[in-house]
Amino acid sequence: MNVTEETTESELPEEDSDALAMMEIETSEQVTVYDSGSEIRQPLTLFRNIHADFLAGRELAWRLFLRNLRGMYRQTALGLFWAFLPPVANTAIWVFLRQVGVFQLGGDIEVNGTVYILTGMILWQTFVEAFQMPMKVVTQNRAMISKLRFPREALLSVGLGEIFFDLAIRCLLLIPAFLSYQVMPGPMILLAIPLAILMILFASGLGMLLMPIGSLYQDVGRFIQLAMPFWMILTPIIYVAGTDFGGQLMVWLNPAAPLIVLARDLILLNESAFWLPGLLVSAISIPLFLFGLAVFRISIPVIVERMQAF
Repeated sequence: MNVTEETTESELPEEDSDALAMMEIETSEQVTVYDSGSEIRQPLTLFRNIHADFLAGRELAWRLFLRNLRGMYRQTALGLFWAFLPPVANTAIWVFLRQVGVFQLGGDIEVNGTVYILTGMILWQTFVEAFQMPMKVVTQNRAMISKLRFPREALLSVGLGEIFFDLAIRCLLLIPAFLSYQVMPGPMILLAIPLAILMILFASGLGMLLMPIGSLYQDVGRFIQLAMPFWMILTPIIYVAGTDFGGQLMVWLNPAAPLIVLARDLILLNESAFWLPGLLVSAISIPLFLFGLAVFRISIPVIVERMQAF
């Protein structure tokens, strides 16, 4: 069955209409073919279509990325400083608590404790944003998703672009920190770059697995917000991960810990005792991300139907 879809921009919020107006797509000529068969029955075709939609939506993704970037800092006096503020504020709090003796790092390290915590906070903040990104982009663009047919993978491109942008901005904090505390990274810091990319893919994959139920029920997002502080405490960010059985077990059982710990160790110490869990999570990051993409694509029609029902 062939169906011709036409959607006017007046049905959408003004900010979404402006972005969509720049797409070089004639919606009146769009033809959608509906098939009773599920895409999951043909995995190769499924991922070929996902790749094609990523390419088809790259112009829209770029426009939305620029729109979100301007909107984020448009009416703020501090501008891009808000990208630095979360890791700086969290680091300042935990450094103060460490100095007054509330907690200790838990082991001997060769670098300054402030730099150690700051690096961990930057990686943790990136992991959290990547984990929450799939639900965030769907929730923020509900009107656009429910009223217009477009490559939904463009929203993931926007979310990933914002995460990489924020990570690059925050990494600039490490330059004055390294200079102030005389920290000299070794050559292994180069391996931390692909590890950070794999960490983002891994966290995004986890987020896409939760996205279908999280987009339909706000309880999931609220529970995640409540659980995040406890998850951070369980992750060796403000303290040194132990190399004994208990410390190793804490890293192995925590999905956020292996890549964060390994990447920070390589940045600051040029070595690590957590190569095995880090490399294991790295190996499953891309397959998990691809599986998450499949879940995202298959669940979107159901989510759209439920959105239109409310």
